[in-house]
Amino acid sequence: MVAFRVALGQGGQPSWWLYGANDELLAWAGRNYVSLAFARDEAAAFQSAARRVEYQIYPHPDGGWGWRAVQPVDYYMAHSAGGFTKPAEARRAAKKVKALAQRASGL
Repeated sequence: MVAFRVALGQGGQPSWWLYGANDELLAWAGRNYVSLAFARDEAAAFQSAARRVEYQIYPHPDGGWGWRAVQPVDYYMAHSAGGFTKPAEARRAAKKVKALAQRASGL
């Protein structure tokens, strides 16, 4: 089952995460929000837009590759949960999130 989780993360700041089967972390917001309600709204916005946004593959600052979901105004809605060793792996992970996010529960 795929599910969003909206909670306080490290440092006690609100954010959202998308988990897949076996608690696999698929994506996260890439930022913290001012409130849990705002984080929930942003997760819902990503869920709604996941099939329409552009997914960019980019070199991860810590090495490897990542993906990010981008709206036309260069607003990053979501990021890969971790780095990948090859661009193709990041591309596959982005496609997986694109396919699963709209069916996720938890919001």
